[in-house]
Amino acid sequence: MLTAGVAVAATQDDANTAAEPAAPLRSEATAPAAPAATAAATALPSSVPGFATPGLGTPAIGRDFPRYDALKPAVQFWTKVFSQYSELQSVVHSSVYPNKVFTVLDYRDAATVTDRFVLDKRRRAEEQAAKDRVDELLKQVQAKQYAPETMTIEERRLYDLFADVPGADKFKQQIGTARVQRGLKERTENALEVSNRYLPSMEQTFRGYNLPAQLTRLPLVESSFNLDAYSKSGAAGIWQFIPSSARIYMRLNDVVDDRRDPWTSTDGAARHLRDDYARLQDWPLAITAYNHGRNGIARALDAVNGRTLVDLIERYDGPRFGFASRNYYAEFLAAVDVERAYRERAGQARNANPLEFETVETQHYVPYETLRRLCGASDETFQRLNPAYRPEVIEGKLYVPPGHLIRVPYGSARTFEVGYAKLGNHERFDSQRAMFLLHRVASGDSLGKIARRYGIAQSAILKVNDLKSAHKLRVGEVLKIPPKTEARPGPITVAVGESTPQQTLQQKLNEARKEQSDNDRARTKARSRSKPSYRTHQVRSGQTLSGIADRYNVSVADLRAANNLKGSTIRVGQKLRVPLDS
Repeated sequence: MLTAGVAVAATQDDANTAAEPAAPLRSEATAPAAPAATAAATALPSSVPGFATPGLGTPAIGRDFPRYDALKPAVQFWTKVFSQYSELQSVVHSSVYPNKVFTVLDYRDAATVTDRFVLDKRRRAEEQAAKDRVDELLKQVQAKQYAPETMTIEERRLYDLFADVPGADKFKQQIGTARVQRGLKERTENALEVSNRYLPSMEQTFRGYNLPAQLTRLPLVESSFNLDAYSKSGAAGIWQFIPSSARIYMRLNDVVDDRRDPWTSTDGAARHLRDDYARLQDWPLAITAYNHGRNGIARALDAVNGRTLVDLIERYDGPRFGFASRNYYAEFLAAVDVERAYRERAGQARNANPLEFETVETQHYVPYETLRRLCGASDETFQRLNPAYRPEVIEGKLYVPPGHLIRVPYGSARTFEVGYAKLGNHERFDSQRAMFLLHRVASGDSLGKIARRYGIAQSAILKVNDLKSAHKLRVGEVLKIPPKTEARPGPITVAVGESTPQQTLQQKLNEARKEQSDNDRARTKARSRSKPSYRTHQVRSGQTLSGIADRYNVSVADLRAANNLKGSTIRVGQKLRVPLDS
């Protein structure tokens, strides 16, 4: 039995550098006071990584997640952003020293009497004007720094704000660094309520991979636990996977987008973070890599001959290692502190809020609506439990394929099984409905290139387009691209016929992983018997085994088997045998 729910929190707004009409600078101390956050709970034993109390845990930050002195001011700033500053407050602060706040613009009163579109326009203008005012003051303070008695009140406050920063040009160097961060208090409170429905099973998944359970708090930073979160860069779901990473760790095709499934995407995030740690051997670096990319972090360490995240923050100035990457670990620590304080205030009674469900498996191509009807769930409940399906599936344009794990309300699995067994041929099918994407052949296109782009076999394209040869494509020709079918990478499975689960979730996880491993070995043996031919790939700097597997549309297990690899470690210059598509 697992837990389930639906997230309703709004996604975090990364575009918080918006602008607005000039307002006089005032100190943070003079801004209308926001409610103070409850102090974080006393740390649980740091010698037990991932320790959590029974039920919904409050895991401690221990030796795995060090509290560097250099990051404490940034952690304090983000703690206020998550727990004190309202969404209707704009914090104008230094992007170099985040805790140095120039002013706080407050729109809580205006929001009660002003149209939100009008207010938003005004707010952006005033934010920009506030940043411009900061730059003017910095220039004035730079000129008067040796005669502070001649400064205005505003100038003197700014002068004192940077008293602990050395250098004769420190004010000049700060020009252009002012940044606006809108508060996240209400959004975070909502996210913490929503997280009650997911964290127990998320922690279970992470412990199944021997990972610290506190990593499950990253969605507070990534998405505020909003299932529908979608960024400008194409990242989706509570873990904000971009498409290229998603295709390594989960299904992303015409039928499903597992990024929108909180359980499947959590399994993918656990494996992603496990791989980040395997590459970097340090949790602050691995967590930052979740935002910046593990190879980018590795290259940055090499560039400054560094070993820790602080080395990067203090010495690395790569163009991609910007404010978000520099602050990502501090945001994570702050989110953990805020969540722990929330658990202390709320108590365990607030944590007993999960939805319960069972899992069954399809054996044919079946309409989505048929599956919903079989378990007796409402449209909302069924979609809440199975949020990954594309609109084309929900609308009946495509079927749910065989081998898909379907979550049904707890207690309805037996009813589902009986009904499934009675389905006629008009509701269960041996093949997918014909729905195709269209691809216009461009100069330089080959069938292999097109197949790799859409993640399907060349033979499938030849078949649906009635082509006899892969070498007779014409520029401008329009090809039908059939839907991609993939094996489910997720570890959770309950056999059809099991109406009352008799095993623990951990036993199911272990058995499913063993089954997946056996299936991988069987596929590898079958492929080697039927088509023992390979292509060769020479490893280049920055490449990973999973990245190479994704490039050639093969599994990591097949790559390991073809090259007798026990792990994922590869060397630059190493030649790998890559199995050809079967």
